[in-house]
Amino acid sequence: MLGFPTAPKYLIAPLLLTLIIILLHLGEPRTVEWFGFFPKLVLDGQWWRIVSGQLLHTNGNHMWLNLAGLLLVWALHGEHYSPKHFFLVSMASLLFIGVCLLLFVDYGHYAGLSGVLHSLLIYGALIDIKKGDRTGWLLLAGVLIKVIYEVLVGPSSSTEQLIGAYVAFEAHVLGVISGALFGLLNLYFTLKAPKK
Repeated sequence: MLGFPTAPKYLIAPLLLTLIIILLHLGEPRTVEWFGFFPKLVLDGQWWRIVSGQLLHTNGNHMWLNLAGLLLVWALHGEHYSPKHFFLVSMASLLFIGVCLLLFVDYGHYAGLSGVLHSLLIYGALIDIKKGDRTGWLLLAGVLIKVIYEVLVGPSSSTEQLIGAYVAFEAHVLGVISGALFGLLNLYFTLKAPKK
């Protein structure tokens, strides 16, 4: 539910992620050389690029679009996350999406947080559904319709012009899969946990 959770425990993790993304962007082009997601370099042993490359962006427009998406995630679901929980879900999504892009998608270079944002939206929607909030179903349907449209029709050409790159809808699909996977795992372990 849209509510802008402002307690410090809800702000720490998204603000830290925002700061990291902005600092990486300010450090370009060096940060792209050191941290960019180039599959050949990952396969040569520079494994950190699987995660760090998704925190880089093709240009300022791309970064601000992704940070606006992060703001939306925080407004919709910020109260679902302690800093540790946000870190674990984000890191698991970064790893899942990065490894899958490396193994199954043929990119010479990948940048952007949009896959993780899709993951967090699906994950949060499933928590909403678990709590009985019907808006979770609407969000789940909306994200699925958007991604299916991108797969069948293609990504928005205006977005591609804005970010100066191909919109990697495959990362969005992987984000939906990872959000569903981690959301269902969360539901399973929550239901299995003994009642206090």
